[in-house]
Amino acid sequence: MSARKALCIGMSSVVLLLSFWLGAGESMWRSFLPSLAALLVVVVSRSALVGLLVGACCGAILLSGGSMVGAFEQLVLHQFGPIFGSSWKLSAMLFTLILGGFVALVEAGGGLQGLVRRLLGAGRAPHKRMQTTVFGFGLLVFFDGLANTMLIGRLLRSAADRCGVSRVKLAYLADTTGSAVACLAFISTWIAFQLSMIREGFELAGQEVSAYGYFFRSLPTNYYCWFALALALVCVWREFNPGSMGAAEAKARTALADAEESEVHASHWGLAIVPIAVLTLSIPVLTYVIGSEALLPFSLGKFAEAYGRAEGYVPQILVASSVLASLVAAVAYAVARGRAEPGAAPGQSVGSVFLGGVREIAVPVCILIAAWMLGAAISQLGTAAWLSEALEGRLPLALLPAGIFLLGAVISFSTGTSWGTMGVLMPLAIPVIFSLTGEAADVERDRLVVAAIGAVFSGAVFGDHCSPFSDTTIVASIASGVEPLDHVSTQLPFALIAAAVAVAVGFVPLGFGLPAWIGLLAGAGLLWVLPGFRKRSVRACSRAV
Repeated sequence: MSARKALCIGMSSVVLLLSFWLGAGESMWRSFLPSLAALLVVVVSRSALVGLLVGACCGAILLSGGSMVGAFEQLVLHQFGPIFGSSWKLSAMLFTLILGGFVALVEAGGGLQGLVRRLLGAGRAPHKRMQTTVFGFGLLVFFDGLANTMLIGRLLRSAADRCGVSRVKLAYLADTTGSAVACLAFISTWIAFQLSMIREGFELAGQEVSAYGYFFRSLPTNYYCWFALALALVCVWREFNPGSMGAAEAKARTALADAEESEVHASHWGLAIVPIAVLTLSIPVLTYVIGSEALLPFSLGKFAEAYGRAEGYVPQILVASSVLASLVAAVAYAVARGRAEPGAAPGQSVGSVFLGGVREIAVPVCILIAAWMLGAAISQLGTAAWLSEALEGRLPLALLPAGIFLLGAVISFSTGTSWGTMGVLMPLAIPVIFSLTGEAADVERDRLVVAAIGAVFSGAVFGDHCSPFSDTTIVASIASGVEPLDHVSTQLPFALIAAAVAVAVGFVPLGFGLPAWIGLLAGAGLLWVLPGFRKRSVRACSRAV
């Protein structure tokens, strides 16, 4: 037995025994134990599945009051079983598995290679053009964070290898664009939930308002999302790779330089673009058709309202779109096989290629299930609610936007759920602003409410970008072909930089009355010059040594 495996078994045993000891108590600190246990075991074992399962078992023991039988019942009936009763989670699993088969068909047909060659063209710095292509795809797939990370990571990882882009960099770009773009887009699978949370917050404050109006007004104050996207562009265009990302990128470039040029089967790029277009366009089109009372006349406002009405059908729409796209990809693969040169080795059947792609995704889906089991335990332990209570009455009014963001970041990181963070914080933040502003003018209260909404959204997305328990973090890593822990460790510096800038030049000045757009410009400028400061500091350290 290896030393790492022995240490992992020993640590897991200690954690579970500690859970039995704390199970009968009422200490508020016990609600953090599952998250901490999962994180420690993941770091030691370097296995996301093992760590998440240990955390889920730890939570089950605590919730059962330290009873062995009760813990088993809690784990099976209240953490594992409900996953298969949730249409959203079932659809997410089906969508992920079908998408694995879809990408396998697109890759096997050679159209993806032809598309990447056309996008990248010829010339120097293929790694920079490849990363720009990934970022562009991320903006294009704006309608759903999970679909974004899964599609981009799985679709472009072989192309990234050939262009000298590390898998962890691909996962970072896919993950960053996924949740941030979905949170900012006024037409997405997120919008209905976001609007419902804004509406609930105002109802608790005794107000009736236009949730859509406040959503649009809060967009400039959603600093973390904007700065995360801006930092991704800086990372690509100025080759800014802090932390362990720099070593990963250097290794990818070296591997590209040392590799021998080999011919990669490529066919016409249209055999890839058509299935991809069917997948990306069918989701918004089907949503509009289902949610719209009358298809014509068309308008963006009507499109957005249709998304709100079709919220309950989004899981089925994702699965239907992936099935439709897979059928188109199967036809494209058959066409590619028919165009193969005489004498070429016969390709696999459509079914074999598709099932091979599904099998490749099956194990990562188990990791996703384990993350949901842990999330259920964390939710039942009330971790987020306890953290939220720490905010009330403990900060000056001007610092509330920054405090809400930081609290949201802590909740989303420790629980791994952006929607859960919104659900806990939004109904708390808006009434708190109303209660603390008292006799203040309506304009001043309104400004702080808008700032609070942006802070809640920003804090929620922070966890999606760096929490090892987040489903989008896990999907981005497995779709890109890297271990979740490696993805978290390489993405964390970027998330922390974007969060620090969001607080320093965004939420703190915003709380004191600075217009939101000034903070956006100042933050974007600071992020753009940041690589220059880093290079100068590195040179200064080198001279000192």
